[in-house]
Amino acid sequence: MTPEAVIVGAGPVGALSALLLARRGVSVELIEAHATLTTESHASTFHPSTLDLLAAEGIELTNHPDAVRVKSIQWRDNRGQIRAEVDYRLLDGITRHPFRIHLEQQALLDRLAILLAAEHRISFRPGLTATNVDPTGPSVTVSSEGGRDHTLTAGVIIGCDGSRSAVRAAAGIGFPSSEYPTGAIRAHMTEDLAELMPPNRGEQSLSGLCYFRGKGDGVSTLRMARSTRLIVRTTHHDDDFRRLSEAVANATPWSIDDFSIDRIDNYRLNRGVADCYLARLGPVLILGDAAHVTSTAGGLNMNAGLQDAFALMPVVADWLHGETALESIAEVAALRREYLEHQVIPRSERRVKGLQELDSAALKEHLDDIDHLAADPDAGRRFLIEASLLDMPLTPAGAQLRKAQ
Repeated sequence: MTPEAVIVGAGPVGALSALLLARRGVSVELIEAHATLTTESHASTFHPSTLDLLAAEGIELTNHPDAVRVKSIQWRDNRGQIRAEVDYRLLDGITRHPFRIHLEQQALLDRLAILLAAEHRISFRPGLTATNVDPTGPSVTVSSEGGRDHTLTAGVIIGCDGSRSAVRAAAGIGFPSSEYPTGAIRAHMTEDLAELMPPNRGEQSLSGLCYFRGKGDGVSTLRMARSTRLIVRTTHHDDDFRRLSEAVANATPWSIDDFSIDRIDNYRLNRGVADCYLARLGPVLILGDAAHVTSTAGGLNMNAGLQDAFALMPVVADWLHGETALESIAEVAALRREYLEHQVIPRSERRVKGLQELDSAALKEHLDDIDHLAADPDAGRRFLIEASLLDMPLTPAGAQLRKAQ
């Protein structure tokens, strides 16, 4: 039987897209190069808007044993004293989840794997790699590990195959991108930083997300279930451990010798948005990292990718069922693209700029803005709405996420 949709890439966005289509009566073939649903990404933040959408589909991540609820965002100086704090309770009445959670993406994939296995409309095809796409078919040519090629045709081809998307390239969709001058170092440590806070600095317990700033340097700390992550910006000119040691000494009340570091990751940061999400030559659609990449600051790109699926799969299903025109998909896709380019990317860049600002006047302006967030509930609420993507449009009419009635 010819599937109505072929999805290339069974990461979180691809697997979620398959589930959303199947639940709307669409038969799906889900193509994946690996043998199982797995991800190499270390993205680990699920924002309130995404938690709302997942919960509406019966996927409640907040009850996962490894989920760390983060109820506030803190900014501290290099003595450990709080400069500002914004409480997620400001979002009460706007979202059913007035907090963010820190949880590995694999936890979502594990939940999705169970749900996909129960859907008779989904055929999971592991060990296949997309090598070509014909948008006019549309069809996708896949290659097995043994080197055998065969072609799959469908009503729509959906590329969820990452930032180096073969589907995007074969469909002729341009992807202008650029590398930021700074990258990131991420250190994984076993200590709970809250237990290491200096005396008289723990009048408010350390939040699961804290930005330390001092002596012209910055360090972000993220608490996970079994570890803490330290994130430092780098120009790649220094040894990773030396740069990490320098930032910890400058921006926090600790030294690197206070920590047991399990491993250090070094990665470059890029920005880019595809020229279009829906190919102009035919019904080929790209989502997630295949459509956009942003700075890792704020955990926005993964959440935006999951919300691509929530925004686009209902209209794709309607189109496949003959209930709407292909232009409806293009309209939603254009809305998503505009929001990513003009809202999400600038927000992630502002996060990075504040962490590494060296100019004294610019740094003072940044810190004054942070003080304003903590002092003005309306400003703090607006900050959290934007940081949580709660203003992200999901339909052509611009309807936004709201608390379920």
